[in-house]
Amino acid sequence: MSTVIRASSPLSLLALVPRLLGCTPRRSLVLVPFAESRSLAALRVDLPADDNPDLPRIASTLIGMACKVPLTDAVTVVIYTDDDVADRGMLPHSALVDAVLERAHICGLRVVEALVAGANGWGSYRDPSVGGAHTLDEITAAGPDVPESFPEHDQVAAAALPVVDLAETERMARALEDVDLLLDVPRRRKNLSVSRRRSAEAILDELSDPPALFESVLEPLTDTTGRHRLASLAFALERPLLRDVALMQWVGDIAAGDAAFHAQTRFPDGEGYPQDIARPMWGEGAIPDLDRLLVALDRCRRVAATAPRSRRPGALAACAWLAWATGRSTHAAFYAESALEIDPAHGLSGIVLTLTDNGRLPEWLFERTPRRARGRLT
Repeated sequence: MSTVIRASSPLSLLALVPRLLGCTPRRSLVLVPFAESRSLAALRVDLPADDNPDLPRIASTLIGMACKVPLTDAVTVVIYTDDDVADRGMLPHSALVDAVLERAHICGLRVVEALVAGANGWGSYRDPSVGGAHTLDEITAAGPDVPESFPEHDQVAAAALPVVDLAETERMARALEDVDLLLDVPRRRKNLSVSRRRSAEAILDELSDPPALFESVLEPLTDTTGRHRLASLAFALERPLLRDVALMQWVGDIAAGDAAFHAQTRFPDGEGYPQDIARPMWGEGAIPDLDRLLVALDRCRRVAATAPRSRRPGALAACAWLAWATGRSTHAAFYAESALEIDPAHGLSGIVLTLTDNGRLPEWLFERTPRRARGRLT
């Protein structure tokens, strides 16, 4: 359901934004579209410099994106800066905020609030006398109507891969090497112990039905099944054909995965790739189950964290696309750049980075859906 807040309370707004984004932004501008008193989403962008000559264009782009969200009739602007908030007078980044508010007025959007959270406190652009006397502690203490925990990490730290045990990394590396050995030099399988050979053969058995594998990794994973399935997933994500099948299946269902796998295996023979199957890759088509995509993102993050560095680009690219598909453009760029640091020619990572650099977001993020199922436009 959409979150309902008292739009007249600046503290409630400041307490809401980090919970909408899942992080406490730094050096950011956040735009929150509203339908009456209901928050619809949250859009975060890096804070441009005060002397940036393109402030009017930036403001037009931001308000234009807010207008794409159905039923939007109002916006709140929040600036997160490392600058101090003075007691009186000019607040930091006033020129940018003025440009955004002017564009909102031109587009007929009501401004709920225009706020700033700085190094020493918070303030209001609509009431400059509200300044440094208000501390940041007031924000974290506010929001009794918003029960979610207050996130302390910023937009970059939130993208960090999970920490995994070194033993897990070594097990993953060994499993992938064993599968490579069975595929490339089958006659050397006798060099493997019985347990390692059986484990590698079990991974190959799962890879014989990729859609079944991609569906199974979305289920709760135990210590035993988790290691085995994540190793199988790691092997699959290294291969663009299988990785793309996984992404299209996660954005749809196992039937979509079967169709994508069928199309992928026939495409090398000269048969055209069906456009309806490929549309979700560009953010077009039916609204996906974003909770399902977030589970897939969690699994791919775990694979990327556990796989040897040289074998991470496929998993990182999957993380990048899934983050982009759920509206986490900042995270998508982080994963794509991480993959390109390892493999500068990695195709999907380059595509996702181009999408994020151009401010392109999936069309389904702007559809009218419950906020719980919406992505964060970050």
